[in-house]
Amino acid sequence: MIARRLTLGLTVMTLLAVAACGSPDDPAEPAPVVTTTVVTTSAAPESTTTSAPAPKAAKIKVPDGVGLDYQSAQDLWRAAGLHVAPAKDATGANRLPVIDANWVVLSQDPKAGTTVEADSFITATVKKNTDG
Repeated sequence: MIARRLTLGLTVMTLLAVAACGSPDDPAEPAPVVTTTVVTTSAAPESTTTSAPAPKAAKIKVPDGVGLDYQSAQDLWRAAGLHVAPAKDATGANRLPVIDANWVVLSQDPKAGTTVEADSFITATVKKNTDG
């Protein structure tokens, strides 16, 4: 497809260049028209590859992040192959952890030791270090 566009572009440029080369002494005389055609063929071989069935997602054992600061727990879970969903505020105030290291993990879902597929999500319930 790219070769065809390139060929068309070269043909148009050739025609424009020839048309612009008129005789300055005799403007009534038409300029000769030269047509250049380039034919390219690139028949791609048909693919004969067969795809194998997609491998099943790996199973992983969920690490324990309870008691860790929220940043360390996230690092642990991500290293294991999990995605971390937004944390829940244990006080119910719906606060968002801004500096994750200033929050502690009180619980997690799924629980530590559970076997899940890699790329599963994990959610932590956290509280700020300064909460009572």
